[in-house]
Amino acid sequence: MMFPETQTLVVDRLKAEYEFKERDDKLRFGKCPTCLHKEAWTSLESPWVIHCPRNNKCGTPTYIRDLYPDLFEKWEKRFKPTAEHPTKTVDAYLVEGRGLAIDQLKGLYTQEYYKDYDTQVGSITLRFPITDEDGNHGWWQRILDEQGVLPKTMFKKGWKSQGHSWLTPNTNYIESKEIWITEGIFDTIALWLSGITSFSCLSAGVGYYPSIFLNQIKQKCEANNLPLPKLVWAFDNDKAGHEGIFKNLERAAAEGFECEVALPPGGRKKYDWNDLYKQNRLNFSDLETYKYFGALLIAEKPVDKALLIYKRYGNKTFPFDFNNQVYWFKLDNDKYDQYLKDINFEDDNEDWLESEKETAQASRRDAALNAAANVTKIINCKPTALYYQYSEDTDEAWYYFNIDFPRNQVSVKNTFTGSQLAAASEFKKRLLAVAPGVVYTGNGTQLDRLLEQWIEDIKRVQLINYVGYHSELKTYVLGDLAYQNGKQFKINNEDYFELPKNINLKSRTPFTLEINSNEADYQKQWITDLIDAYGVKGLIALTAFFGSLYAQQIRKTHKSFPFVELVGEPGTGKTTLLQFLWKLFGRINYEGVDPNPGKTSKAGLTRTFRQVSNLPVVLIESDREGESAAKQFNWDTLKTLYDGGSLGAQGVKNGGNETYEPPFMGTLIISQNAEVLASEAVMGRIVHVKFYKDQLTKESLYASRRLSKYQPDQLSQFILHCLKKENAILEAFNLNMQRHDAFLHEEQHSIQNARVVHNHAQLMSLFDALCQHVVDVPVQMQKQVQTEFRTMAQARDKVLKSDSIIVQNFWNTIEEMEDAIRNPTHDTILNHSAKSDLFAINFAHLYRVAADYRYSLPEMNELQNALRHSLHYRFVEANKAIQSKISGTTKRCWIFEKPTSQRD
Repeated sequence: MMFPETQTLVVDRLKAEYEFKERDDKLRFGKCPTCLHKEAWTSLESPWVIHCPRNNKCGTPTYIRDLYPDLFEKWEKRFKPTAEHPTKTVDAYLVEGRGLAIDQLKGLYTQEYYKDYDTQVGSITLRFPITDEDGNHGWWQRILDEQGVLPKTMFKKGWKSQGHSWLTPNTNYIESKEIWITEGIFDTIALWLSGITSFSCLSAGVGYYPSIFLNQIKQKCEANNLPLPKLVWAFDNDKAGHEGIFKNLERAAAEGFECEVALPPGGRKKYDWNDLYKQNRLNFSDLETYKYFGALLIAEKPVDKALLIYKRYGNKTFPFDFNNQVYWFKLDNDKYDQYLKDINFEDDNEDWLESEKETAQASRRDAALNAAANVTKIINCKPTALYYQYSEDTDEAWYYFNIDFPRNQVSVKNTFTGSQLAAASEFKKRLLAVAPGVVYTGNGTQLDRLLEQWIEDIKRVQLINYVGYHSELKTYVLGDLAYQNGKQFKINNEDYFELPKNINLKSRTPFTLEINSNEADYQKQWITDLIDAYGVKGLIALTAFFGSLYAQQIRKTHKSFPFVELVGEPGTGKTTLLQFLWKLFGRINYEGVDPNPGKTSKAGLTRTFRQVSNLPVVLIESDREGESAAKQFNWDTLKTLYDGGSLGAQGVKNGGNETYEPPFMGTLIISQNAEVLASEAVMGRIVHVKFYKDQLTKESLYASRRLSKYQPDQLSQFILHCLKKENAILEAFNLNMQRHDAFLHEEQHSIQNARVVHNHAQLMSLFDALCQHVVDVPVQMQKQVQTEFRTMAQARDKVLKSDSIIVQNFWNTIEEMEDAIRNPTHDTILNHSAKSDLFAINFAHLYRVAADYRYSLPEMNELQNALRHSLHYRFVEANKAIQSKISGTTKRCWIFEKPTSQRD
């Protein structure tokens, strides 16, 4: 059964995304989600499973719950109870979430409501009463929409759940031959609906041996002179389940119960009994398989486990694991034949019954197997190939392994290349390198057999080499959390994200974001301290960080994203501000990278830019004095980053001529004491934010100290708030962008540069979205910020029309020197050009004259860098050899074109 609300959503998605067509009572001719061939089909009324008929090439069934997990959550919102159907919410959960037929469950559960008064978060719950002991009634409940805040399950407050059991109704446990015992109630229901006698002991944890009910069974069996039923411990196939099984087996055996173990299938995807029920895999023909898995678990010796495998499959050589070590089994045919040569018992035992003869023959075969079994340890650990991880961009790939050790040592995870798995000697070397104290003693043939087990049909995981946003998958990958369409995903135990539509994604993170997802720890008052400490400028810097989270989406629509420059003299608090803003993103004790060639190599800087997507790259103050002054950073090299251009090409390691040219996917923030001096093209891409010391007060100092005391786990929820509301924020940005762009273009503002308007309008729109959806900023302060943006745009427009201060001061000094110092033989003291429209400066000569006449000039390298962008005296060429009209000799000069008013 599928509720109509869900059926409509599923059908609409299958039609839109996989091109299914309605044909009678089926959906047909759709793309298989696995192989994408258009032959898949499913039921129209209850499309729970998509079937692919290409059995030889695919044939993989796709379960709708796995394909669209978002359709099987938020039960309270999607299925609201009504007067006619007061338990509609929990009924929908049982049917669609658990796949259970509720007709037989009526009366076993109730719909309740739970609220946590500390967080003020509440949810409808599904509650099961537990009444296996007179006068001591409790309950267990499943919270349906915990929202990442509430616990998923809980028992009745103050009620001791240890020793209790949840029992199925109308079940004759006493006369049952065997009883299956599960951890959870849903697993017991699944077995019960499949015709298997079962009860739940509520947990596999310590102290959860179901003593109350098992004591009742013993008493009633003794009273009725009945044999004790066999107990089948059917816990989850994981570490906790295994530990619980071994503890309970020992105690149950001591109390006189015969026991077996049954386990659901293990492997890459964890199943429980409820999962198997949903997939119709709890038929009686399946139960022996699950008992076989249980027998493997509790085998006492390696040879016992090996013989179980041999009896089931008949292979005479194979590898297997036991106690987290790998062994090799080989059956010695000669020894086996020797034991079986006298198997005919008829001559000596003519009076034996046929059953007695069969028993004797089976015993003889078992003895032969034990004598002929040869078991050798080949690895003193247990490697498990988790998945194949690949990078499409760089054409690199690895196999990711988990390595377990005996004696409860901590497991390790690491990668193996194809070449390291292809030869026994290379595998041995790699294993020694990644697993302390481990040695592979097997041969190449044995390794080949192991590889067949390890990597056949191995899961594939896409690998990205950066932190942040994957534009094709529309997914943010941030440390242990990922966000897709506002929904949070946590990294699994195998270090990757399982996303909808069978997408597996992993980030090889170059740095760590420590993001706390616990909403109760979030200290929202930081915004008040930020305003008190930095005022309007602090909010603009916050907007630059906030906007970086949507850089690629904005570039896709608006073609560019501005550079932001935070500039001010030392002591204005730029470092404290940047470190605080990074805490909002979960990056600790970090400010930025110095791009100065003396501090960071070109390759290192390129890698820094490639490390992030939809996150800022912060370039901090580079040295302007000393030995490294001659190696000033060239800002013009960053021009292409404005519209997400390439960072430069690197070769791909595949033996061909392919190159890898990744685009810039982040944003650029520059923090310096002095303003950036670059070409007009670069200066026009920068939004300039100036910090002044005279803006500092005692109150702002105290507020900045408060900011520095916030811990990352009190702030990093900020980035989660931003990503949860991604769609709403981008919608608000696009709505406001046109309005702000038109406002700044108004004639009264006198802003002529279209790029300046575009850049400032983008940040104004982002600030509006920030205030609307993420933080609470007083309205008056919002108005001040928007006024400041307009003032900044006007100032930037003027800067682009004129020279920088350092250039203006330089030419004023030159003109002053020309007027004050007389050359007895020429009409100039500094201009080496004989052409009337040019001004040629030899810097060695210039600085010598300035020293002689006590004129002050800036440091030469800084000055030369600024003069390359001179406008009033237009820069023409640097270091050109000319015939000097002053000395009559050849001089290397910087050539400038005189302004019209200065020409003869």
